[in-house]
Amino acid sequence: MSRLQKDYLFDSRYKLLKKLGEGGFSEVWLVEDTSAQLTLVLKVFLPSSQLDESGIEMFRQEFALVYNLNHPNLLKYTYFGVCVGHPYLVMPYYNSGSAEDLLGNCSERKAWQFLHDVSSGLACMHEHQPPIIHQDIKPANVLLDGSSYIITDFGISSNVRHMLGEGGEGKSTVQGTRPYMPPEKFQQESIPLVASDIWALGASLYEMITGRLPFGGKGGQAQLAGEEVPPMPANYSDDLKEIIMQCLSPIPGNRPFATDLERFAAEHLAQLPYTTGSIHPSNAPVTNSSIRVRSHDNAVPPTSFPLSKGLVKKVGIGACALVVVLAVVLFGIKGYKSKKNVMDLYNHGVETYQWGMDHTEGQLDTFKRAIALFDDAKACKNSRFSKLGYIDSINVMRKNIYDYCLSTAKQTYSIAFLNEEERQHVLGYLEVAKELDPTDEEVNSLIDSLKFDYRSIN
Repeated sequence: MSRLQKDYLFDSRYKLLKKLGEGGFSEVWLVEDTSAQLTLVLKVFLPSSQLDESGIEMFRQEFALVYNLNHPNLLKYTYFGVCVGHPYLVMPYYNSGSAEDLLGNCSERKAWQFLHDVSSGLACMHEHQPPIIHQDIKPANVLLDGSSYIITDFGISSNVRHMLGEGGEGKSTVQGTRPYMPPEKFQQESIPLVASDIWALGASLYEMITGRLPFGGKGGQAQLAGEEVPPMPANYSDDLKEIIMQCLSPIPGNRPFATDLERFAAEHLAQLPYTTGSIHPSNAPVTNSSIRVRSHDNAVPPTSFPLSKGLVKKVGIGACALVVVLAVVLFGIKGYKSKKNVMDLYNHGVETYQWGMDHTEGQLDTFKRAIALFDDAKACKNSRFSKLGYIDSINVMRKNIYDYCLSTAKQTYSIAFLNEEERQHVLGYLEVAKELDPTDEEVNSLIDSLKFDYRSIN
């Protein structure tokens, strides 16, 4: 199918009225539903090559994943169809434009409302099981609905974008749109993180109040080169600017959760007068403790496989990719049933690994579960899995666990001779390090020394 034309009757039902936008693999049209006499929006996916049945089925799986997301700040897709091998989505029409229309002309209240609504929608996506990562948050993908903001263009994973062959400078890529991509997206072992959506939200909010992007077209790559976030206008509150700075942290683990941003924005909106202008800085600046709520005191770490029943609400930073249903993107429908376990194991391993890195309670057992999941994934010996870099990613995470365990053990090694509890604590971390590298002389020496000296002293 060639690019679409005005007045064309798509799928014998939708009359194309006006092109609203296009990307590397899709076109968005304002249409008239001739059957229902309604004005709607049609998004037609036009991949670089014709999709086969497995590709079409993958789209159905992804649409099913997001169809039941009911949230006031998420665009509700109403229908999925296929016409001449091209998938398409039907959605409501919002005629007030997008947040892009407010760039550089955004009041303090509108900025807080934008933060509240987008973070609220993201919280719904991130807490979904499995988590849904937008990967392309930007003002153009946030629609206006009166005084509210609606997130659109979500539910299409990196693997789907790769399959569609999306490209072109300035357009959304496998990872997102470059100016809104965080530093970690420019690194070799990049994996999808919900924290990446938070960075993009910070960049979008910065652009809303300044009219320019924080790092121009370079995105988070500028932070890798040591660039600092440029100053923001003085006529916005310190609280708002501090929130933006936290979202734009170059370290994913230092960014707030979407749920925390939603709560904090709601508190500020309750205090702000309804005004079209900016307000004076507040007397209660944001502190780390007031917004960066990351202790997860009431959360439960990932437990047993399978992933579909083990994901944790608010793991947030460690949430990776879209698991089983999206394995179709990697392997296709043919043979999917026999190959899906490798992605199940990998994704649950990533979740468990990140949980262990973020929490000290039950940390050793968590690390052991992550290692076992990674070993099982590698044992599948799936060439496609290896070719796409997942084995390299596993090796990086295993090395991180090893370094963490060895460093932790060495920090408390000297006091491990004073009591049995500390000795067992240090030995536990050393044993995990040994499991990862049985031949490491330093680890084996520390274990032997600790066991022998403790017996000698006692």
